[in-house]
Amino acid sequence: MTLASPLRPLFAAGLMALHLGAGAAPAAPAATATFDTTPRPGQHQRLQIDMQATVKMRAEAGPDATEAQRAQAAQAAEKMAQMGPMKMTMHMQQTLKVGNPDADGWLPLTVDVGAKSGQMEVGGKVMPMPNQKVSDLSVTARFNPRDFSVEVQNVEGAPQLGEMMRTQGNAMVNEALQLSKALSQKPMKVGESVDLPLNLALPMPLPGGAGNMGGQVRYTLVRLERGIAYFDLGMDLKVDADVPVPTPRAPQAASAPEGGAAASAPEGGAASAPTAAPKAMHMRISGHGQGTSQLRLADRLPLANKLSMDMQMTMEMPDNGIMHMDMDMLMTAKGESLARPASPKAGAKADKKKS
Repeated sequence: MTLASPLRPLFAAGLMALHLGAGAAPAAPAATATFDTTPRPGQHQRLQIDMQATVKMRAEAGPDATEAQRAQAAQAAEKMAQMGPMKMTMHMQQTLKVGNPDADGWLPLTVDVGAKSGQMEVGGKVMPMPNQKVSDLSVTARFNPRDFSVEVQNVEGAPQLGEMMRTQGNAMVNEALQLSKALSQKPMKVGESVDLPLNLALPMPLPGGAGNMGGQVRYTLVRLERGIAYFDLGMDLKVDADVPVPTPRAPQAASAPEGGAAASAPEGGAASAPTAAPKAMHMRISGHGQGTSQLRLADRLPLANKLSMDMQMTMEMPDNGIMHMDMDMLMTAKGESLARPASPKAGAKADKKKS
């Protein structure tokens, strides 16, 4: 596991919560706003997302560690202390495009998420983020506005997240949209708050991996002005998961010297050495965040979002080592509409044909 890999699920979770909770539509009374993330035909929006994070790491031996393992943990702790905090910046882009309904009323949609630039600073040395294209993800799906159901049809890119979306995408997205469906029926007045629970299973791409993400996002409507809703938001996040650690296969017994284990294997039997049982790392994450959000009501466009989070992660390793990570993260996002307005000339021609 690389230093950056533990941050990837955290960023994905924060991005998912930021996106799912950041849609609004106009309600009938001018002094209220209603949460509604229902995709609409012709929507085409882009979010420019910037993330800055500082990570402090420390290691220690677990209570059951042997003397050799304690010495190894001490060496790791010394290296981390010499390295100092790791700083990371990343610029990402997320695009949502919704097409016209098919004969059955389903709306085709695509969501593209990708890293555009980024860098890491470790031990005072600045280096570009490696393999940024590996994290690009493109999801094609269709949405039924009658019952808020979603069918994920195709996933490309981001092998780790992509495999999760291919196997569990429908269940995860449908659960989130059912919450949005309930919230869309609750108008808010200035000063009122609405809570969005975050209780999702976290299937891992490797066998034996499982976990849960729990928490809550609270939006408080601060004011409505010129068709824009201004919110204060707070987020609490907890993750408890077992993450499998890949175990290299043992060398083949066939490579043993003549007369050794390979020669003594039963005739017709397998000569390979038994594969070691998979090991798992237990990971616990807790986090708290605060921020603001500006939403344009007419087209559900998140104009500006800002979320500051502090997270604490503890990873209990299979070798009786424990790694602690403290992360301070700031995420900002700006939205723009890419939808083309209807041409006045085209509308005039259509009216003439009707007349």
